[in-house]
Amino acid sequence: MSEIMPIEVSPEMKIKVLTDEKMEKIHQATLAVLEESGIKFPSQKALKIFADAGARVDFSKQIVKFPPDLLTSSLSKAPRAFTMASRCSSDLDLYLDGTKTYIGTDGTGTTTVDLETRERRASKKKDVELMALISDYLPGVSFYWPLVSAQDMPASVIPLHELDASFNFTEKHVHIISCVEEHAAKFAVEMAAVVAGGRAAMKKRPPLSLLVCTVAPLSQDKGALESALVFADAGLPVGFMSMPSMCSTSPASVAGNMVVGNAEILSALCLIQLAYPGAPVYYSYLPEMLNPHTGGIFSPALQKPLMYAGGVDMGHFYNLPVMAYYGGTDSRTPDEWQTGKDNAIDAIFVCLTGPEVIPVIGLLEAYTLVYPEKILFDNEIVSSIKETVEGVKVNEETIALDEIMAVGPGGHYLNREHTKINLRKLYKPGIANRWSPEDTDFLKPSEASMEKIKWIVENHKPKPLTNEIQQELKKIIQSADKELSS
Repeated sequence: MSEIMPIEVSPEMKIKVLTDEKMEKIHQATLAVLEESGIKFPSQKALKIFADAGARVDFSKQIVKFPPDLLTSSLSKAPRAFTMASRCSSDLDLYLDGTKTYIGTDGTGTTTVDLETRERRASKKKDVELMALISDYLPGVSFYWPLVSAQDMPASVIPLHELDASFNFTEKHVHIISCVEEHAAKFAVEMAAVVAGGRAAMKKRPPLSLLVCTVAPLSQDKGALESALVFADAGLPVGFMSMPSMCSTSPASVAGNMVVGNAEILSALCLIQLAYPGAPVYYSYLPEMLNPHTGGIFSPALQKPLMYAGGVDMGHFYNLPVMAYYGGTDSRTPDEWQTGKDNAIDAIFVCLTGPEVIPVIGLLEAYTLVYPEKILFDNEIVSSIKETVEGVKVNEETIALDEIMAVGPGGHYLNREHTKINLRKLYKPGIANRWSPEDTDFLKPSEASMEKIKWIVENHKPKPLTNEIQQELKKIIQSADKELSS
């Protein structure tokens, strides 16, 4: 049976890293960038929407400059709360209303460590299915972003095969990023409608959402933008993630990076609200830093936890749901010290800021590599986060005054009914080694994880799609392959 584990941050523990004054300064700087420098939108469709709404549009340079009032009025139409639904049970729905944080898988990696051979190879559709199955079983995974790419499928329909694998192997909400062309997006929406039981049902309980990446500095991507418009038109949630890298695609400062990212995100959200007022959207900021040794990104930069948390503050400043991030590691194996450090240090800090969703489970090597067992490692981290950030519950039951009085001085609580009931809530052994030093017959966490994965593969059965729905999905992919490959 599938479960999810939403995290409710205790109000007395919730933090902000940006004061109201600092957020206002970033906001004003962002308005200046949007009004004076503008954002590049390489889409005639987007440019026309902006021009019709009163923005200053240079069609030849594809630059849009935003009057502050236009930005403010459009963003005010975005809903503060909405649902990202599962394909079946409302118990698995994500309610993005600011009261809970849902953690899900990261995506879309290109390399996997084979479950049987333990060799690295390019990921395939069967890996998307396997990771979906594992994720469906684990309660710490609240939604599924295909962890790896279906690279053995024709390029034009890879995102549709990833959707097919996901819908078939998990009941949980599916979230994708690989749908970056308008025509493919239309087929993806068709697939979601089939799974949901029609367009009206899909709009009420959307089983699919789209994440779109902006292009730093201060640009957008044509195909991704037009895909986002297709999703928004259908009532499916859309988020925009900015990933400016300090020292290369943003200034070499945290605040400067935040201004660049903020401008990119807000400009894209403005487009969606101008085209489809009230469409469900979310804010997502995933800053990076140039690695001076390699020229690539430096995932565990010391400034990043502050920047992740600051992004949550800024998204909430605009009264928007937020997809945040934590961790990110350059480590190459899941069970070494660096992996734990890079993931765990950021995790609690970012969760205490209260983002609505965090896609973080499963990837290594700067978001490119999947070891199946790392999904279980991260699931256990989510459980620890939940226990920590939900704080100390103080009420009549937890104070247990009657128990204290009944046992009295010098007594013992082990044989008490209260202890029997509550012990399992306190002690939740997972894959970590909890054995005593005298025990020699124990499994390393990686070994315990592999045993658990094999059990999941053999025993866990998500509620299947009907044969009719499965066949309909195949027909849509066949039609897409025929149309898009030509």
